[in-house]
Amino acid sequence: GSRFDDRITGRMSDYVPEARKAAAEYRGGVIHVDLRLSQKAEQVEPTYFVHSTGKKFLDVMNAEISKRRQEDPEENDINTAEWLKHKDELQKEYPVKIPHFPTEIVKAIDELGNETEIERTKMSAQSVVTEMNRQILGAGQMDETIFSTGVGIHQMVAAQLITWTQPKQMISSGSLGTMGVALGFVIGCKLANGHKMCIAVDGDGSFNMTFTELKTVAEQNIPVKIMVLDNESQMMVEYWQRLFHDERYLAVTNTQNPDYCMLAQSFGIKNLYCDSAEDLEEVMKEFLFADPDKPVLLHARIEKTPCLPLVAPGAPLQDMILEDLESEGGFDPSAAPS
Repeated sequence: GSRFDDRITGRMSDYVPEARKAAAEYRGGVIHVDLRLSQKAEQVEPTYFVHSTGKKFLDVMNAEISKRRQEDPEENDINTAEWLKHKDELQKEYPVKIPHFPTEIVKAIDELGNETEIERTKMSAQSVVTEMNRQILGAGQMDETIFSTGVGIHQMVAAQLITWTQPKQMISSGSLGTMGVALGFVIGCKLANGHKMCIAVDGDGSFNMTFTELKTVAEQNIPVKIMVLDNESQMMVEYWQRLFHDERYLAVTNTQNPDYCMLAQSFGIKNLYCDSAEDLEEVMKEFLFADPDKPVLLHARIEKTPCLPLVAPGAPLQDMILEDLESEGGFDPSAAPS
């Protein structure tokens, strides 16, 4: 389901060794299905190349499997149960980790103007998206929800942690990686799917590039939901610069972000703010369900966390970075994308 290039193969010499072995033994191999003939063997020499759309290929393959099972009862024993069991075991052993932070005691002013102490727990992109996903699932509305994203950590976290139930449910910029598209995309999603809840999951770096489209949202009263995960950083780039470029940071901090709630308010758009786990459930509930017929912006202040796992440039796919630890070396800096 992706362009067959070095972004999905990792180190070419170590890519799918078992499939290569199966091809040599005439019992399997690499099947490349692509609509574009020009892509044949561009990165990997396939055992079989099928010039077709993915849909047509799967339809024909499923029809053939059904036919064989009708003709030969033994074919019924060939299924995916063993692989699915193995997948479940891997997910239990290597779950997507949600970064958490210790609870702190901070001073605050209560409703009577008196100074008091309250508990506050900082949030991560992962914890905010997980809570959003939980509430949408709990309300039974996931099938009727469409998400757009910008480009960055928030995009990867959304892909990992939202429970996808429908095709074309995530509208994003994958190959091109165009920052700033979340707001425009979600406007288009809502105009084309007025009966569905349409949510833009964005980061501050991406949102800063196109937030002027709030004017369009306000003028046309387009009831979209905009969630800005603000860590004052281009975190994806910052993390690569930390791991692969000796912490030579360049153009990755957003220390002069606008007040996103005030920005939304200036256009007459309802806005919410959350910076602690203690308030997240209530604020998220209001963001998602309180105003179905008007636009709403949620400014979620989060800490800097990477999205893991990731594979270093020039490394094989099985050599994943699973934890947010300092690099021990072994990466090829020259292989990092520019």
